[in-house]
Amino acid sequence: MRLLLLLSCLFLVSSTLNEFLGYDECHGQIECSACISHRPTCAWCADEGIDKAKRCRSFDKGYSTCQDQTFPVGDRTVKVIDETNFGANATDGTGIVQIKPRKVAAKVRKGGSITFDVNVQPARDYPLDLYFLMDLSHSMKPTLDVLKSSVAEMSSKLKELTANHRIGFGTFVDKTTGPFIRTSPEKLLNPCEASNPCEPAYNFNNTVSLNEYQYFDSLIGASKVSASVDTPEAGMDALMQVATCTGPIGWRNHSRKVIVYLADTGFHFAGDGKLGGQIERNDGKCWVLDGRTYSKEKILDYPSIYQVVKRVVENKMIPIFGVKPEIESLYKDLVKLFPAATLGILSENSNNLVDLIVGNYRNISSKIEPRQTRPMPGVTMSHVAYCPENENNAEPGGSCSQVGIEENARFRFTITADKCLEDDTKMMIEFAGFGTLTVDLKTLCECSCDSQEIDAVDVCGGNGGVKCGACSCDPGWSGEVCDCSEQSQSNLDLCKRPGSELICTGADSGSCQCGNCTCKGENYGKYCQCNNQNCLCGEHGECVCPDEGDLMCKCNPGWTGEYCDCSTDTSKCMFSGKECNGHGTCECGECKCTIDSQNQYSGKFCHHCQYCDKCEDYLPCVQCLVGYVKEDGTKVEGKLLDDCPECYDRARSVEQTTLREEEVVDERACTHKVDDCEYLYFYQDDLTAQDTTRTILYVNQEPDCGPISVIWIIVGLILAIVLLGIIIICCWKCITMYKDKKEYKRFMEDMEKTKFAHTMSPLYNSPITKVENPIAKKM
Repeated sequence: MRLLLLLSCLFLVSSTLNEFLGYDECHGQIECSACISHRPTCAWCADEGIDKAKRCRSFDKGYSTCQDQTFPVGDRTVKVIDETNFGANATDGTGIVQIKPRKVAAKVRKGGSITFDVNVQPARDYPLDLYFLMDLSHSMKPTLDVLKSSVAEMSSKLKELTANHRIGFGTFVDKTTGPFIRTSPEKLLNPCEASNPCEPAYNFNNTVSLNEYQYFDSLIGASKVSASVDTPEAGMDALMQVATCTGPIGWRNHSRKVIVYLADTGFHFAGDGKLGGQIERNDGKCWVLDGRTYSKEKILDYPSIYQVVKRVVENKMIPIFGVKPEIESLYKDLVKLFPAATLGILSENSNNLVDLIVGNYRNISSKIEPRQTRPMPGVTMSHVAYCPENENNAEPGGSCSQVGIEENARFRFTITADKCLEDDTKMMIEFAGFGTLTVDLKTLCECSCDSQEIDAVDVCGGNGGVKCGACSCDPGWSGEVCDCSEQSQSNLDLCKRPGSELICTGADSGSCQCGNCTCKGENYGKYCQCNNQNCLCGEHGECVCPDEGDLMCKCNPGWTGEYCDCSTDTSKCMFSGKECNGHGTCECGECKCTIDSQNQYSGKFCHHCQYCDKCEDYLPCVQCLVGYVKEDGTKVEGKLLDDCPECYDRARSVEQTTLREEEVVDERACTHKVDDCEYLYFYQDDLTAQDTTRTILYVNQEPDCGPISVIWIIVGLILAIVLLGIIIICCWKCITMYKDKKEYKRFMEDMEKTKFAHTMSPLYNSPITKVENPIAKKM
């Protein structure tokens, strides 16, 4: 917090000093065009007798006395070109006016901004062209049936929003080549099952154009489903033709154009057509030449998603996607690519179709959101929305929803030119479904007087002419009156600091004029090497600029240091009447202790000696308090503090404590061993005492008897693990023997119960063959 306050004070002091000394951020620009392009607050004065380097100044510094101001004054100029009233027909034939103004011309300085308001008001009965684009594969038959039966209801509800509406209808399946459809003769005629026939497959069909809306009921009633092989369909093919073929589809020039896309599957896109032999890239043109069907579907590949989005946006169309829940995630990503597009989910039987269409159109026609159609390098645009329901609260970068008919929504735009534009530029700000605002933008980066040079031999020495009130020197000449030759190397050498090759510390700091540096901006000094923005001398010094040195601080009495932030007062370093106890020096109110070969002092006042051991001096006191062991092995018990007079021979006071060694900060630690235990005690110099030989002694009453030997811990763990292993093995062996004995007993019982019958197997053949010898029988 203190640092922030200090920096704020330094900035205020620097700003005040700059103003007092006449520094101006615009100084140093020696041409009018360079001046007005430097900063939007810079202006050029063409009066005679003014130093060229100081003609360019800030608006608020001295321009009340300037008589000849040959520069574009200000940085905000907005002129309304077209401000036709709401509801009237636009003069350029673009339909009913819903935004005001529709066109402005703006001039702005580089780095400057313009601000203007635009009002948007939804018109009553604004023309609506609503075109249904439906996937007519067999699975969409329930949706088709609902659409056929709901035409009257949907038209009635749309009339509540606008009486001037037309409806069209188009369908799509897929490309009519393999592998997208079955190409056997019977399947070309009937791609469905023989028991449930359907229409032959096709790519896109404009069933009902918008010009035929009065026949919508009869024409859609004749529509039948078809089928294809793979799941994705030709939706992008169809959408491209609907967006491109304005004549065959019947789009009006000045209407709100809405495409309702209905599907229950995904879609093919660029590259998929190569599987069916469509290797030619989609050209994005209209090929519905007969007014009904897409004629080049067997030749052209599917369009890319980018091509479709580009064409839909160019023709100012708004898609509404109505899809089944299974493919919601796919179309969620697709909708993000279309400005103003919406997504609705069809129910299982599509009974919510009418509510989906009417509800989404109501949102579209009541939501007002500006969008810059094409980003422009070097120009940034921002806006603030003031909506009817809460006009007093601005929403930066926001939009207005649920805006009623003839309600007013106001948008405040700010356009900033970050660079000079080469030509006049047209910015298009689109309000989807309501119209487009055109901004003719021009950046003011040149002065008109730059092209009007006046010969003035007596003023510019014959080496230049007067331009914008100042001498514009010929090549090779410079100076206020063009009397200095830039070819003279001696002039340039005079503008270089010793040991540097930079002229006037660099082009950003200044320029050389006849051997003298003319500084730019807030730079000053003989070589323009100093700038008060880098001054950090604070309130205890001031910035000075030596002729050949860098910016430095000149400190007030009692202060020193590079930034005058160190006090020379040594009162805070005194100890026992000496500066830093005689073992150091006082710097910035703190002791810096000296180090020699014998002793090393430390501490706040250099009062601690690292190698000056006093533990033995206080050992008798500690032995008296905690006890000790004699040489013959006899143990002497400790006593109370009042019974130990030896404790006060050297120590000013003795305190019994429980501090551990790691908790000691500024004391010296010692140890006293009794049997196997160690007692810690600490001594500290008494900084409040006049006699620095007196100390405060701390004796720890809780001995540290050391940890158990690590070796015994390891041995104990090993034995425990071995014992546990033996126990586990024995248990496992006992359980195994028990189970084996039980199984053997059960086996023997089963053997006794089983009685086997002795018989001959019918499959057995005796290996003995008996043959009688008839001759032997006769004998």
